[in-house]
Amino acid sequence: MMLLIAVPLLVTGCQNRHTEFVRSVSNTLLSEKVGEYTDTLNSEMMLMAERGIVLERVKTIFSLVKADYMGHGGIFRNDMFDHNYCSKSWNNLLMAVRGKESQTYTWFFEIEHWALAREPGFVTFDNFEVTTLVMEPRKFASVTFTVYDAESYTPGRIDLVYEDGRWVIDNFYDFKYKINVRQSMYDFLDNDII
Repeated sequence: MMLLIAVPLLVTGCQNRHTEFVRSVSNTLLSEKVGEYTDTLNSEMMLMAERGIVLERVKTIFSLVKADYMGHGGIFRNDMFDHNYCSKSWNNLLMAVRGKESQTYTWFFEIEHWALAREPGFVTFDNFEVTTLVMEPRKFASVTFTVYDAESYTPGRIDLVYEDGRWVIDNFYDFKYKINVRQSMYDFLDNDII
């Protein structure tokens, strides 16, 4: 008789433990999934926010460049923009180019990199779009845009890096003439001018 009472109690006890185990595993899995979704949402929101920061930074820089062109009658040769808005690596390369220009009396004249133009004039910048954004291991971004002058337009791109707590430009690309400005500067420095 005791056996008849004990067996159903044991079965009921096992079922309760099994049910508790299943609930525990289900809650753990659900919690992990919710955590994964939350992490994914947080990452996506952080990327969206950073994308907005990059876009705003680039638009601000190029509005200042445009204002400088307009204020000087379409002429631009202001190395302070490079100093303030470009990477240390870019500025070191630019200083090497300026040094070679003064030593050899030859000029690096591929394009005016801010306006992506061979002959600067009045320009405007539009159609900015962040096309690449990498957050790790080092922050990197690419932004495409269009430069309009009086007669035509030039599609371009800049690469940016995150340096000293801010986004700075690391390279310029002119898609109209297929010019990688950084590479052109390296080529100029490597060229033996007699």
